[in-house]
Amino acid sequence: MLYFFLTGTFYREQRAVLCGLAEYHELEEQREAPRHRIIRNVHRIEKGLSMRDRRPVFAESYIGEVVGDLVMAWDPETDDEQLRWAVDVVSEYFEVVDRTNPISEAESEFTGFLSEIEYSPGNRVPFPRRDLGETPVSPEAMAELAVRRTSTRWFEQRDVPREKVDEALEVAIQSPSACNRQSYEYRLYDDPELIDEIASLAIGASGYKDNIPCLAVIVGKQRAYFNDRDKHVIYIDASLSAMAFQFALETQGLASCCINWPAIPRNEKRMEELLDLDCDESVVMLMAVGYPDPDGMIPQSEKKRIELIRSYNNI
Repeated sequence: MLYFFLTGTFYREQRAVLCGLAEYHELEEQREAPRHRIIRNVHRIEKGLSMRDRRPVFAESYIGEVVGDLVMAWDPETDDEQLRWAVDVVSEYFEVVDRTNPISEAESEFTGFLSEIEYSPGNRVPFPRRDLGETPVSPEAMAELAVRRTSTRWFEQRDVPREKVDEALEVAIQSPSACNRQSYEYRLYDDPELIDEIASLAIGASGYKDNIPCLAVIVGKQRAYFNDRDKHVIYIDASLSAMAFQFALETQGLASCCINWPAIPRNEKRMEELLDLDCDESVVMLMAVGYPDPDGMIPQSEKKRIELIRSYNNI
């Protein structure tokens, strides 16, 4: 404890977690913008609807809160697909659940809410897996894509179309996320001066930062969580998203390279000031993006044998 106190390695993470709890309380508990609580609770209801041998009564303890949060968050001026998804799921819930006093009270409020908004519940509810059909990607094609995705540090000096990046991000946001909260953000930079200033703080980019046409800074936000037990979720969710992002970039003819962001207190402080990060926000990683230079060298990076990273029933 004394060592980490003196080095300050975990200071910013601890501060981010505490700031996130405070931000969650302000935005969610006080209902100024109960967004992440809606997403989490509606996802919990979805899981209940998806269960085999579903219980006749579930979500009784929080369905009133869900409906109240929906009423608070609904904005008729905004075309919000996530809130419409929430309305669809809650409507389906009331179709199948048995009535208790708390559920009946919530249903009454929900029915009144539906009568006041210009939206009719749709079909964004749990569905059978078979409706997805057969996967369009063969195992061989997936394996080839995984091998093709290499850490590329040498890029052609031409602009990266923002629409291609956005198409790759559309894939990235389909990645799994704890209770669907997706508490991360991609901050993208294609201005050479900004790229140089930001990449200069990442020691892993020192040899090629002048060659990066587009730079992504992936930032996690602790404000989505009500308990410090979830302090690692921003790193998990953002990293899952980043891997899908890289695969999608490859299909666009773009290459990428993850840039390590070690916990060096002075660099974290400078990055926080440079990007104007809120106190609950933490950089998870940086990523260089661009059209690969065909003559640029890439590391072979031989991987471990599967036997070294896999075991079954080992306790």
